[in-house]
Amino acid sequence: MRSKLHGWLWGCLLALAACTDHDTQPGGRQPEEQVCKVVVLMQDGEKERWQRTAQWALQNLDEAQRGLPRKVTLELEFKNQDDADIADYMERVAADTAVAAIVGPTTSERAEQMAVQIGKHRANDKPLITPSATDVEFQRKFANTGFVWNMAESDIAQLEVLLSSVASSALDSWTPIVLLAKDNGNNAEARDTYAEWFGFIAGEYGLKVEEICFYNNEEDVRRYARKFCGSDERLFLRTLLFNPSDEQIALAFDDEVGKIIAGLKEEEDFCQPHIFCSDAFVTERVAQGVRYADFEGVDLYASPESGFAPAYAQRFGQELLNGEAQFYDALCLTAYAATYRQAKGGGWNEAILQVVDGRDGKGGSWLPADMQANFEALQEGRCPDIDGVSGDWTFDPTTHAYVKGSTFRRWRLYDHRFLTMEYVSTEGTKHSSSSKAMWDWKATTWQDFDEQEGSSLVYPPLGDRWALLVAASNGWRNYRFQADVFAMYQLLRRHGYDDDHIVLIVEDDVADSPDNPEPGVLRVSDTGPNVYAKAAVDYRLSDLTPDDLSAILHGQSSARLPHVLRTSATDNVFIFWSSHGGSGVFDFGGIQSVTHRRLRQMLTDMPRRKLLFAVEACYSGGVGEVCRGLPGALFITAANPYEASHPDEWSDVIRVYRSNGFTKGFLEAITAHPSISLRDLYYVLARNTTGSHVKVYNMDCFGSVYDNTMAEFLK
Repeated sequence: MRSKLHGWLWGCLLALAACTDHDTQPGGRQPEEQVCKVVVLMQDGEKERWQRTAQWALQNLDEAQRGLPRKVTLELEFKNQDDADIADYMERVAADTAVAAIVGPTTSERAEQMAVQIGKHRANDKPLITPSATDVEFQRKFANTGFVWNMAESDIAQLEVLLSSVASSALDSWTPIVLLAKDNGNNAEARDTYAEWFGFIAGEYGLKVEEICFYNNEEDVRRYARKFCGSDERLFLRTLLFNPSDEQIALAFDDEVGKIIAGLKEEEDFCQPHIFCSDAFVTERVAQGVRYADFEGVDLYASPESGFAPAYAQRFGQELLNGEAQFYDALCLTAYAATYRQAKGGGWNEAILQVVDGRDGKGGSWLPADMQANFEALQEGRCPDIDGVSGDWTFDPTTHAYVKGSTFRRWRLYDHRFLTMEYVSTEGTKHSSSSKAMWDWKATTWQDFDEQEGSSLVYPPLGDRWALLVAASNGWRNYRFQADVFAMYQLLRRHGYDDDHIVLIVEDDVADSPDNPEPGVLRVSDTGPNVYAKAAVDYRLSDLTPDDLSAILHGQSSARLPHVLRTSATDNVFIFWSSHGGSGVFDFGGIQSVTHRRLRQMLTDMPRRKLLFAVEACYSGGVGEVCRGLPGALFITAANPYEASHPDEWSDVIRVYRSNGFTKGFLEAITAHPSISLRDLYYVLARNTTGSHVKVYNMDCFGSVYDNTMAEFLK
């Protein structure tokens, strides 16, 4: 049963248009009222707090419009975003012209679900205003739709703020740091931004990454609590970054710490690492439930200059929690946009754009007296520069999909309260920027090379050239891996390779997928050529095992494996591998995998002169580390052992990524300069690959990257 708040009607409004004008009463005593229906989606545990924040916002909006000739009233319908019928509900409200706008959901997974439904009914011009849907891939995918408005930057910004706090608190730059995050495997729809970006940003801050630990369930978290907490004083020297997936996971860690403390001997002291937590830790249930460990972290907050946080605490007797300030702002932005539409007409999203871009004088703040001046200007068709409680509402100038700059609070949990230690804005971080610039963040820490390293090595004259191309992840969602491998195949064909000297391994389930609007066509960009044309696929992943891969590399042909690399000690070999990856392992068809150590075994006795192994995969630097010491082998990886590698070319046409940044740079560099030195190739890749550190391994056993060029691996 839906709740009612002090006379405000929550629930469905029968036969109500998205915005309904009520006639002015005789004598002009009543303003012309416009009633706008707004759906609010949030988690059930957030409902009580969000409803009281909404009541406060609506009261302020009502007071701010008293005495004005026109008035906007928001009628709110609250819905638990995790209800069993949420999919049907989202589809219904997206199509319902009586719904003016949607505020929420509060998780990125649900926000993407809602955005997809709105996209199916774009003619309705319905805005989706998200207070705290901060997943980087959600924001990136819907940045150019024109109907998604994120009131906070992505989790990349939060992670950067958190790691800047870690860097400032570390005993020295060599204090080891560990990440504990949810294991979502290869599920691109549920990726953990912390796991994706932790290694990269830590590297940019010069932090020493020791390990990335993934948990699947509560027992895993308890096991890691036992690993990182105990009586060993050396535990004090480690920093742990903890991203709990939910409240129960957060409380399980603390509960296990309690068991550890209870099991200590009388002469033993409890020791724990310095634990920094993401905003997922910041809930009332966690605050009240934590008893044993010390935690601190960051969360989204109100701008300290607004005075909203102390006013909130005074009004409700509780501290402001993650995302509530952004929710308050979302309601105010909706009311302001409705007011501007009254004056100027036009659509909802255009009205929001005009409000957030408004620079016609300085607008007021969130207090009713100041808000009244904002309403007066908007009723006249003017858009002043309005500040919200969470910030100044400056949105990214390119897409206008998210604010440029968010305020975070650094907190410490003490006596069941999140005590504010300081406020941090992304304007003051090392990478001060908008969300778009953050997900396009290129490494500033590059690898140094010794010009003489490996220069004394001597090789026999070059005989022949061979290539192995592997797209080791399958399915429509992994379009980019196959497209990139086919693009590399086309590059080699243009440079003289015949099909007898290329072994091409892909599942080949994308070009003719029912999801593909262009059957038989694969492109690495929306306007690029068809890289699938005339490609000769040798093996499908599902027909091979890792042992078969070893046979192919060693030239061991059979009736089942007729096409193999028939290399000799005078031949150069180029291997290009593109897939998902994990710590110490590469995907091989979704249900199989190949470990980095297994690959080393395969390559150790492989006949060859020189081997160039280029890898586009998360944590791909691990294979370079494992393969150090292999004679005549060089590894160029898209990421170091602790980083994810990021897709690059998102397509609004087919709704998947078409290409990966590392591969895109590789192809462009070689197309422009086929004889490019391997050192210069590295520089091109490092300069153009976003969100990871391109690495080169094993130069001392291969030769100088100054002297060796791609010409040795192209015909």
